[in-house]
Amino acid sequence: MYGGHEAKRPDGNSTGGPPRTGGVGTGGGGARWPGMLLDAAPFLAGLAVTVVFYLRTRDKLGDRIATHFSGSGTADDWGATSTYPWVCLAVFGGLALVFGLGAALPGAGRAARSAWTVIGWGTAGLLGYLLSAVLVVNTQASAEGDVRLSWVQLVAGLGAALLAAGLGALVRRLLPPALRGPERGPLPGAPERLTLRPGELAGWSAHNTSAVLTGMGAGIFLLGVGLLAAGLVGAGLPLLLAGLLTFALSAVRVTVDRHGLTVAAGYLPWPRTRIGLDQVATARAQHVRALEWGGWGYRVSPRGTGVILHSGEALVVRREDGRDFAVTTRDARTAAALLNTLAAREDGSSPRPGGG
Repeated sequence: MYGGHEAKRPDGNSTGGPPRTGGVGTGGGGARWPGMLLDAAPFLAGLAVTVVFYLRTRDKLGDRIATHFSGSGTADDWGATSTYPWVCLAVFGGLALVFGLGAALPGAGRAARSAWTVIGWGTAGLLGYLLSAVLVVNTQASAEGDVRLSWVQLVAGLGAALLAAGLGALVRRLLPPALRGPERGPLPGAPERLTLRPGELAGWSAHNTSAVLTGMGAGIFLLGVGLLAAGLVGAGLPLLLAGLLTFALSAVRVTVDRHGLTVAAGYLPWPRTRIGLDQVATARAQHVRALEWGGWGYRVSPRGTGVILHSGEALVVRREDGRDFAVTTRDARTAAALLNTLAAREDGSSPRPGGG
């Protein structure tokens, strides 16, 4: 806000900063769909395989089947046979949603997308094998208490995971280069500061959402719903609540104003992080990779602390004590320039050089 009047930018941010140049490309919205389908497909295939095994073995199963096994492989928990496909639907459906939405993550480079595909296909291969193996060992047992899932099945499950992961990597390599995801270059240099007249006020704000955390929240919630439908209240209710909480923390509001930098949860009054202007040594915009910061959400890593919603454009603040704080946000260049200007005005000096 300048001089008491709000100036709307084309992207909806309220700022009087310079026009946005460049920015972070996502490879085009249409190009995301093949990646989303690629990363969701193995879970749909795993669900199909498990359902086929269920239909082929249903006549050999009783009303209850062993669904959980101890470290020695002996069955220690049972469930209704009729609920098994619904549990599988919740597991595979939730993971398909998580990995499918994760493939649409803006700003992720080619290496990150490939790793995401390999992890997803490997997970689907492991679950598909083990959930099918559970049905097979139940049909082979002479009595309910004789059901065992041996370590051989676990080793075979890991083998299936490796084969599926390799197949996923191969399929991604066969995609046209335009669909594999862009290689990220460095973000253009951030403006050092904005020019403000004496006494002029300025503020900047942006609302940012994480596709990964939104998908994870939805997937965990669906898994909880599936377990509740199966009558497993003790396991289903915590997952349902965890899914709702994850979804509630999947968005943040980033604000730069006379108070400094404020990062607040988008749908909740807390948690909230604030870095005062007197704590800011310098601010810059740069590309960050979520995996290099330890994943998504509030992270503590050797690089510093931060709120990482996705790989891509981020505002990185070097504190006076030398620590870095990062938050992924659109238009980070303008936010960094304004924060440098306000910090310099706070201590009456020019923006300080450095900042890594």
